[in-house]
Amino acid sequence: MDRLFSRGLWAAFFVFASAPAFAQTEVAIEGFYGIVQPYLLAVVSVLATAIVGWLAELLRRKFNLDIDAAHREALQTALTNGAGLLVGKAGNAAASRKLDMKSAALAEAVNYVLQAVPDAIRHFGITPEAVAEKLQAKLPQVSGGNA
Repeated sequence: MDRLFSRGLWAAFFVFASAPAFAQTEVAIEGFYGIVQPYLLAVVSVLATAIVGWLAELLRRKFNLDIDAAHREALQTALTNGAGLLVGKAGNAAASRKLDMKSAALAEAVNYVLQAVPDAIRHFGITPEAVAEKLQAKLPQVSGGNA
């Protein structure tokens, strides 16, 4: 029994003697955080910058695709309308033969497309000659719908 009592006393002594040591570990953690904090701040800043950059690039790609689609749709509509104008000026015979690039009807249709969608023309970098070729490619579609 004395042995149990003496062991209890020793256990109580170690508990009370180690109490200040537990308090010191809390101080050590604050010291450790103070040492590590600048590095953690740098890592978090780099991660936040990377995430924001990634999101910005994702949004840029998304909206750029939307802009491309809008310009493409406007250009196709203008080309169809220009081809319809060309068929109206030159008749259905325009669809069956290759038009002269100096044709007045073709020049009028090219000017119509260039004036109708200048932003799309600039966006895709299309030349007036390319517009004329695209108009001639649209002629069978337009004249086939009118026939």
